[in-house]
Amino acid sequence: MTKGKIKEEKILGYALKNAVEHDGKAQVGSVLSPLFVEGLEKSGVKEIMPKINEIVKKVNSMSVDEQKKELEKLGDLLSHRDVRAEGELPELPNPLPEKMVMRVAPYPSGPAHIGNTRPENCSYSLMIQ
Repeated sequence: MTKGKIKEEKILGYALKNAVEHDGKAQVGSVLSPLFVEGLEKSGVKEIMPKINEIVKKVNSMSVDEQKKELEKLGDLLSHRDVRAEGELPELPNPLPEKMVMRVAPYPSGPAHIGNTRPENCSYSLMIQ
């Protein structure tokens, strides 16, 4: 089920956040995803879906201004994810270049080809920093 009962306030908060980000229309799947971070387990999805559907329907019936106003009240309840700027790589703590090994995972599409260069370049850029 869940590590702890998911509060309706959290569901409402994520529904409002999704609606405000998408011109007033929340999507059920986009509300469900962050609830896993809040402790929802896969086995509890069936149980919580009716409540999510009900709340999303309620949020979608509100005006965008009402949604923003309600979101301000509940914003502190929601967990936030840091988003890095494009091309920004995190610093490695205590890198030892002589011990660093970069691995290229095997591809399900078969042998390496030109499309594989992007992730390899990212790995290389990280290594030489």
